[in-house]
Amino acid sequence: MFDYNFLMMSRHEYEERIRKAEQEILAQQSRPQQPTAWDRLLFAIGQRLERFGAYLKAQHQPERRYQPAPMHQSYRGRAS
Repeated sequence: MFDYNFLMMSRHEYEERIRKAEQEILAQQSRPQQPTAWDRLLFAIGQRLERFGAYLKAQHQPERRYQPAPMHQSYRGRAS
């Protein structure tokens, strides 16, 4: 048979470990998440790609050609 004191001490140690784990989880959730070096690198690459895309769009805009105004008239010549 197990000793009663041994069981109670084991139970107490287990509950204490659970309490510490819960406190660590709460501390991690309340702390602001700092981006890692990998996250910063990916963000910087994304920004440069966006800027380069905007540059390419600005450099290669098609010429504005004459486009007739759309006709919104009925067959009788009146505006509908």
